[in-house]
Amino acid sequence: MKFICLLVLIGVANSCVTVSSQSSRMRETENKSQSNRQAPTECLAVFREFFAYVKKAKPDIVTDERAQNRWLTKKMRTAFVEHIKRSAKPEENPDFPSNRNFIGVWNEPTTYSIVGSQHYDFRNADNPNDNRAVIDVLYEWEENPDGSLDNQYPGEKFLMSFIFVYEDGVWKLDDVYTFDDEYMSPESLRQYFSKQ
Repeated sequence: MKFICLLVLIGVANSCVTVSSQSSRMRETENKSQSNRQAPTECLAVFREFFAYVKKAKPDIVTDERAQNRWLTKKMRTAFVEHIKRSAKPEENPDFPSNRNFIGVWNEPTTYSIVGSQHYDFRNADNPNDNRAVIDVLYEWEENPDGSLDNQYPGEKFLMSFIFVYEDGVWKLDDVYTFDDEYMSPESLRQYFSKQ
């Protein structure tokens, strides 16, 4: 019995040493990189062009391959095209893909504004494409005293994050993140497109 207790004690001691040595390797340090910058002006301009495009019903990015190539990264484009192929025909599927997927809400907000942006450029020899920007956009629905169906979320605000990557010499949309609130669940648009 003493031998078994000794083995258990040695096993516990070894696991404590392993955990201790692992956690001492990962310590917080001061950020010395130059990543604390706003998204580049040209990236913000691409966001505005893209957003102006998807706010309209036509032309539709579903069939506009030129727009897909212009604004979507290879990974986002692949996920989107595969999602379109898996979707039933538009007349059979009320959730058939459209420009609205990229807006992220079915009831159009009254206004939207860029509330922040961040540029993360960690490129090096091993990872030459690690250059991304996050653009945070706040949707707002005005008060709705007359109960109009055009505004079903009166007084609500909702934050979206648009992730852009510098790919093939231009800024392209790589993903859109939604966050958890009363009406939405946290989700990645590219992940949604990739679901079977």
